[in-house]
Amino acid sequence: MHKQPTSLEVKRHTLCHKRFLSLLPSKFQSEDSNRLAIAYFSLSSLELLNQLTIFKVDELEEFKYYIYKHYIEDDQFAGFRGSLTYNESIRSIDLAATCFSLQCLLVLKDELKGVDVKKVMRFVQNCQMQNGGFTNNFLISNDDKDLRYCMIATTISKILLRDLHYIQDWINIPKLVTYISELQNYDGGFSMYQGDESHCGMVFCAINALSTIEYDFSSDEVKFDSLLNFLVHRQIYFNSFNEAELIENEYMDMDDNGGFNGRLNKYGDTCYVFWALSSLSLINKEDLIDQELALNFLLNKTQNSNMGGFNKTTDADELPDPLHSFLGLSALSILEYPMTGKINCNLVIPETSYTFWKNL
Repeated sequence: MHKQPTSLEVKRHTLCHKRFLSLLPSKFQSEDSNRLAIAYFSLSSLELLNQLTIFKVDELEEFKYYIYKHYIEDDQFAGFRGSLTYNESIRSIDLAATCFSLQCLLVLKDELKGVDVKKVMRFVQNCQMQNGGFTNNFLISNDDKDLRYCMIATTISKILLRDLHYIQDWINIPKLVTYISELQNYDGGFSMYQGDESHCGMVFCAINALSTIEYDFSSDEVKFDSLLNFLVHRQIYFNSFNEAELIENEYMDMDDNGGFNGRLNKYGDTCYVFWALSSLSLINKEDLIDQELALNFLLNKTQNSNMGGFNKTTDADELPDPLHSFLGLSALSILEYPMTGKINCNLVIPETSYTFWKNL
């Protein structure tokens, strides 16, 4: 009999995200360049909790104004920079900041009229490399180039263009599919670069990007089955049958029971509950894991009942952070926990925000 999960501390979670939006703890001051990401995590969390109303209308308008201050355009390209600390130059914009900004604006019910769609899409288009993948900013030669930006590029394209018919006018879909497919490993998972170890976060990036461009996952049954096998076995499950094996495993932590790890023989982590569950949800297979154990891990092990939010792991000395606090709530949403709203796993925004976007 599993332990009955404790309740979600909605009031504390609300206050936690309100703090993240106003004054970052000293621990996170190094993340100043990622302020738009933090805004996205916390605004989305408050919307999932139906608590965005803690802000007055004029305060929400201030958030919109603040986000648009990151918007930069010239005669060819447009996009968002990650922080106001960056120069007001096209070289400062990137795919990640642009995606976070668009997601924030949808959560805030902004109609995106301040965004030049063609200029942003021209930037996205130029970020696609010859091999089909994407770089975060094509104007910087040593910029990041990995699977994450494939998901980000397709998300931006979906938000701005909506229909695959228009997306394929800007993105080379066949090359993108080939690039992502070649990152799938023998164990079914996906890696950041070819030859790297499979990673649950990269699996979500791959599945999300391929779902957005309407790729048929059932087209290769062997690869699909190995992908499911990789995802399902990310859930950590201890019982009397594997007790002897676990005693010899230095990564064993009974508090991780029901949680998920990102790679083989690693500790449980709040974010991987979301990465695995959302991946399974996008291919309609989320019922393959033990949902009650996952609920117990989130609510009883990584929820920070004192400060609100979610810790990364079960370590006692950890503090909640914006990323894990948002992904913990989103995982609860996929598990249909009654105190959270529904998350849309494709655009990774609350369903209320997705509905607003659909009706634009």
